[in-house]
Amino acid sequence: MNQFDEAIQKSIDYLNSEEAKSSLNRDTYWPKWDSPWWHILLLHELGLIKEVPEDIMNLFSKLIDQKVLHFFPFTEDEMPKDTDPYREILCFCAAGSIYQMLFNYGIDVDSKIPWLRDWFTKYQLPDGGYNCNEDAYTKEVQKSSITSTLPVVEALLLINPTALELSALTNAADYIVNHQLFRKLSDHEIMHPNFTEIRFPRFYEYDYLRGFSFLYHFRRLYGYQFPTSITDEVEEMVSQVIVDGLITLKGIPLSEYSYNPTPEGKWEKGKASTFDLLDLVAEPRFKSLVLTKAWNEMKPKYLQVIKSYTRSTDSPIKLAVHEKITVIKNDLDKGWFLLRNKYGEEAWAPIKILRDSVIIQPYDSAELTAHKGDILKIYYEETGWFWCKNQEGEEGFIPKDNLESNG
Repeated sequence: MNQFDEAIQKSIDYLNSEEAKSSLNRDTYWPKWDSPWWHILLLHELGLIKEVPEDIMNLFSKLIDQKVLHFFPFTEDEMPKDTDPYREILCFCAAGSIYQMLFNYGIDVDSKIPWLRDWFTKYQLPDGGYNCNEDAYTKEVQKSSITSTLPVVEALLLINPTALELSALTNAADYIVNHQLFRKLSDHEIMHPNFTEIRFPRFYEYDYLRGFSFLYHFRRLYGYQFPTSITDEVEEMVSQVIVDGLITLKGIPLSEYSYNPTPEGKWEKGKASTFDLLDLVAEPRFKSLVLTKAWNEMKPKYLQVIKSYTRSTDSPIKLAVHEKITVIKNDLDKGWFLLRNKYGEEAWAPIKILRDSVIIQPYDSAELTAHKGDILKIYYEETGWFWCKNQEGEEGFIPKDNLESNG
């Protein structure tokens, strides 16, 4: 057993211990970094959440429901008397992380913590994001935090969303796209230097690859469109941290401070402690198999045209969110439908962008003419078609069968 596997087993053994249960009963979150919360969250990020003992996960979900406020207070006046703001108030990073951990473990979160899911629509700010700083909700101009936003929308991607939740996802995606993953709206400068460095473990950290991953999966599930220029920039940035085929990280500095229990049963600020698995993955030059695998799934492919294709029309149509259309024909087996817009224009579109004859995601029906032997950049697949860009910078759909296999 190598050092990494030994560290994983050590965390699992700890979570199997009475010490871990006692820690959870004292507090579901504190102290950093060596409480059950952090062991569970790191195992979750490593794709090992199923290795966590069942009794500790059930206890965790039970105590979350019992020990924290079921709402997010904006002011001190809203808090019940004697509330400990450090220990009894969830931030949105925590709320989204809890939902993800429990859901991916197989726990019915909506049954165990029935108030949690409502947070994801109730507390969305007008610009489309969320903010763990309660002051953001009382200011005249309410601004979100991109860091606070990602754990929430990652959780929303796990569920079968209601119309309201799908709208929340779209609003959050627009917020991230408007910021081009990491830029200010005012002058397009970088919001924070950490956002341009891939982080692992992510915990409550944000980086451009985490933001891109959300956009990628939202598009895959619901057809959300975002500019290919975002993908191009991410591709270039990731290429700079690939070493020997693996995403290689700079390391993540962990806060030295925590909120710790005292022998007298009180809580006070003090020094944080870590654990072996966290130390290993947070150190500089850590090569992340998890992030590399995820990027290899999301990154653009470059494929050769094996059969020429001529676009079916020189007048593609673009559809906007909330636009009403007429369904002319469904091809459910292939996942497409033929529509007519209010101008009488017709086009095929993926079924996933339609609800009750209303468009729920923007759509461009453009097709791309390509010749045998051309090399195209492939951004994503849409039910048997690829969205591509040729060497002249023209973009559009082309049938998947007209390109070589991407393995």
